[in-house]
Amino acid sequence: MLLFNRKVLKGDWPILHYGAKMGKDTEAEDVVNEMVKENKKSKAENKQNRLKGLRVYLAGPIDHAQDDGVGWRDMMKPFLRNKGMLTLDPCDKPINYASYGEVGEEKTKMMELKKLGRFYELSEQMKAICHVDLRMTDVADCVIVYINPEIPMCGTIHELVNSLQQRKPTLVVVEGGKKNAPNWLFGIMDFNFMFDSFDDLKDFMGLVDEAAFSPDLTRWVFFDF
Repeated sequence: MLLFNRKVLKGDWPILHYGAKMGKDTEAEDVVNEMVKENKKSKAENKQNRLKGLRVYLAGPIDHAQDDGVGWRDMMKPFLRNKGMLTLDPCDKPINYASYGEVGEEKTKMMELKKLGRFYELSEQMKAICHVDLRMTDVADCVIVYINPEIPMCGTIHELVNSLQQRKPTLVVVEGGKKNAPNWLFGIMDFNFMFDSFDDLKDFMGLVDEAAFSPDLTRWVFFDF
């Protein structure tokens, strides 16, 4: 802590960095208080838009989803990008050298390979897909997971568990609300990170972004770049 001597501080001072002008009648405490006030204001401003620059992976069923899982992802991406986040979408992989995709005609072809028993070819394609999707999970700063209990899923659970084990913020939206979530999920993650709808998720992420509360820092990490 810095100790100020009033006699030393009194006198004609120029305008300080913090905007205070030190005159003969100015108390040292007044200057210090203004400095502290400005410092707090600066820190508060720096905390705004906390989500800016963070990478978010969008995990959810694809194989058995009627729309290939594209709908909810396309709905969320504008909101996330408006916060300055970088979206990692397995339905629209952000790399130009991916050997295989997993939606649309490419998904139809893979389903046909399985139907025909051409498992080696299917395996080779899925190895490449799994590698990219799991890598995106690894590099993400947080993961959004969509769970619909009526849709069979495998890769989504793999990505969910990986995210939890890496202590990432793992935000799960459950179709029909958290009352429909698998019981096992309550044993491996904080139920406060389960949401009944995407609107509830957006509200939560908005509060995190605005630094409206102190999030669980055992999960969230905000670097001062």
